[in-house]
Amino acid sequence: MIRLVPRSLVWRLALLLVLAVVAAQAAAFAMFASEATRVGRAAGRTQVIDRIAILVRLLDTVPADAVPGTIAAFNSPRHHFSIGQASLVPDGAMDADEARLAHGLDRRLQADASEARLLLVKRDLVKHDSVERDVADAPGAEERRAKPEALQVSVHLADGRWLNGEAPVALPTPPWMRIGLFQIVASVVAVLVAVGLGLRGVVGPVTALAQAAEEAGRGTLVAPLPEPGPAELKTMTIAFNRMQARLRAYVDDRTRMLAAVSHDLRTPIASLWLRAEMVEDEALRAGMVRTLGDMKRMVEATLSFARDDAASQASGPLDLTELARTLVSDHVALGRDVTLSAPETLPFAGRPDALRRALDNLVENAVRYGARARIALDRDGADVRIRVEDDGPGIPADRVEAMFEPFARLDDSRNDETGGTGLGLAIARSAIRAHGGEIRLATLPQGGLRAEIVLPGAEG
Repeated sequence: MIRLVPRSLVWRLALLLVLAVVAAQAAAFAMFASEATRVGRAAGRTQVIDRIAILVRLLDTVPADAVPGTIAAFNSPRHHFSIGQASLVPDGAMDADEARLAHGLDRRLQADASEARLLLVKRDLVKHDSVERDVADAPGAEERRAKPEALQVSVHLADGRWLNGEAPVALPTPPWMRIGLFQIVASVVAVLVAVGLGLRGVVGPVTALAQAAEEAGRGTLVAPLPEPGPAELKTMTIAFNRMQARLRAYVDDRTRMLAAVSHDLRTPIASLWLRAEMVEDEALRAGMVRTLGDMKRMVEATLSFARDDAASQASGPLDLTELARTLVSDHVALGRDVTLSAPETLPFAGRPDALRRALDNLVENAVRYGARARIALDRDGADVRIRVEDDGPGIPADRVEAMFEPFARLDDSRNDETGGTGLGLAIARSAIRAHGGEIRLATLPQGGLRAEIVLPGAEG
């Protein structure tokens, strides 16, 4: 049942309104139909009783040879009358309601010799060729009395014979039933039209707001949204625009501050480097230069992570296979064991510098700590998957999440002499999440570490 529920707000609201309208109309229709059926049956019984009362009075006034013609004249497609020696309604077959109707017919006839009998039976067809009633339709079953379809009447005449009449009680389908069905259909159509017109100005802005929030979450600069629609929607759009403006101002202020810090730090580092070169003690000089080199790399890595260049570059179409192929070529040129398995082309839409930096950091870690890097690219449905595997010691499962924190190092399994700053994975995850994706680490059963990137297909 959950799968049958529409995902769109418009169709959900339309479905609820349609169900409400149909339920209300159906309830009213059922009540009206029940009452109309009751009135129709009562009218049908009255019609048969009236016709037989008139016929009895008329038979008392016409000659005997005119009786067949008179009866034939009173017959109709719905009413059948005949005279016979036997009563169509057996003696003692009437219940209390039928006896009450028969007593009323007796009073209308105002004849001492007359005796009226009535019986409500459920019959699909009425016999016209005989006055003998079908034994299978005899009274006794409550189910047959619950919804009678025919009324049988027998009146004992003064000459000893019986005037028998039979007619269906249910009247033909009245035109108001077709009108009621048409009214339900018209109400549903009116609801759908009203929902479509009423929500046209709501669904569009809500969809635009959702798209803008998704793009802003990926680091894309989104122009302020227009603020039309109802008060609630307008308030939500205004809040989003203000939030985005404040976040953008915060990021810009942080970037400007770090740019100033970068300028201020590079000058003293360069000055210290020059002074270190003047130290006569070769061992001391080498240690100072090495320390200053570490400081320089740490400052640059820190600034790269803080600026988050993934949010500053425009997104555009690119070929992930070509990007990975170029990256592998650069590492192979440095004598590193890096291989690539990928389709001929893998179109995507994203920020090439950010994606290259993320993938390069993973390859650097794989080569540095696992001796080699095996890169695999493929498309999984709408998503893109990038895997980087190495032959290193891996990472304990309880430390995987901690490795994404800035400056995190796994000292007991990572080489301390590599000069790493502990920012590679943090920068990689920041870039991947800016594309709406995710990155996961897992130690392989046969040994080694696998870093898997999943990028959503909406980007491609």
